[in-house]
Amino acid sequence: MWLLISVAVLHVGLGFALFTGLAASAITLIQDAATSAYSVPLDPPPPPPASPAPTAQPAGADGAAAKQAKPKPIAAPPARIPTKALAAAPVASTGDDTRSGAAGAGAGTGGGTSGTGTGSGGSGNGAGPGAQRAVKIQGDITATRDYPARTRALRLGSSVIVVLTVGTDGRVRACRVHQPSPDAEADSITCRLAIQRFRFRPATDRAGNAIESEYGWQQRFFVPGTAPKP
Repeated sequence: MWLLISVAVLHVGLGFALFTGLAASAITLIQDAATSAYSVPLDPPPPPPASPAPTAQPAGADGAAAKQAKPKPIAAPPARIPTKALAAAPVASTGDDTRSGAAGAGAGTGGGTSGTGTGSGGSGNGAGPGAQRAVKIQGDITATRDYPARTRALRLGSSVIVVLTVGTDGRVRACRVHQPSPDAEADSITCRLAIQRFRFRPATDRAGNAIESEYGWQQRFFVPGTAPKP
């Protein structure tokens, strides 16, 4: 109650001082008195509780020693060494050099640089003539006489190529058109006349024996008076 009365008195005095224009020092004294009146002393905070003192623990006995670690041995695998035998290079023949043709010179097959064999080597005295192609020795076809006149304008300036099968006796056994001309009738006449008229010296193998072979023939149809001279 006394505190409230004191505060009220201070407020009245402060208002009176402001109203009457008292000195600034008087106003300061009144403010300090009011501040002291409003201040309420507080009780100091209680001290924190004291923590219990740590209890000393008795020292224990030493533990048993741990087992010593041992590294695991590492064994490397044995190195692989190839033991496969290498194949030998092939030889020319199972016979000796002078008979297999591997010698530089000798009396064998003539496969070397010189010899007395069949003549298949670089040189030799054999009697074999070697392979020969067929050679035409007889027969002709005349364009202006052997072909029809009505189709002359169709075939003039062109040609036909036929393939003849020549037998071992030199005669033509068969004929086929390889490259036709514009005149199919003239192509057929060419094959027929070639079989009838042509004769050949037959082809031979390396031993000189007559063999069947093929022979190409081109029949040209020239404008009259322009045929090349033989």
